Amino acid sequence: MKLIKFLFTMKKINMKKLIIRYFLEFCVIILGISISFYIEKQNALDYKKELKNQSLKKLIKNVNEDLIDSKFNYEQHSKASLSGEIILERGKDLYKTNKDSLGYYLTVAAVINTVLVDNQEEYNALKNSGLIELIDNDTLVSYLQSKYSRHNFYKKLESVINELSYKASNIVYDKVTLENKKRLWGQPIYWSPYKQNSNYLSVKDINLIYHKRGFHEYYAKVIKSSIKMDSIIILTLKKEILYD
Repeated sequence: MKLIKFLFTMKKINMKKLIIRYFLEFCVIILGISISFYIEKQNALDYKKELKNQSLKKLIKNVNEDLIDSKFNYEQHSKASLSGEIILERGKDLYKTNKDSLGYYLTVAAVINTVLVDNQEEYNALKNSGLIELIDNDTLVSYLQSKYSRHNFYKKLESVINELSYKASNIVYDKVTLENKKRLWGQPIYWSPYKQNSNYLSVKDINLIYHKRGFHEYYAKVIKSSIKMDSIIILTLKKEILYD
């Protein structure tokens, strides 16, 4: 009887050991699978972050190109605005004393226009791929969204200025003999003194120059703000890559 009881006790002990062993083996298997999934998930996340950083590096290049373009545009629109202001304030005096300068300022005020090179390809790729969600800095995301939404506004301004330039160019053809070459915004432009036998600008001409000068002044103002913002975006993009 004691032997049977002993054997039964040993069997229970062995069964407990067996259950514990199977339980530990099960835990090891679950832990191994969990670690494997974690490593796989982490590798996938690291890969996406690498893709994101590569995209951000390309975006830095694009924004830097925008910055160069904006600085050029700011210079040209500032020049056109200043020339228009000179005509409005001193035009009649120049007509009497310095037709050479009057012809130049009229040409600059009338024909200058720019075209924004809007390169949104990398930003759209970042956004459409979902990689933009991996950007830790929410402020940077907001900066980028604001930047590229402003581009449409700049294009509309340029479109208005382009129409005014088309109209104002007729004044140049009428009042200025285009015989001499001078470099303007990096390109040769024909200009010469105001025609000796031509009357001074009409009220309609002056109004057009006044209207166009106002758009140049405003465009230069918003582009100056854009230059500051793009510089901040470049620094923030670099920090995002550095501290990732």
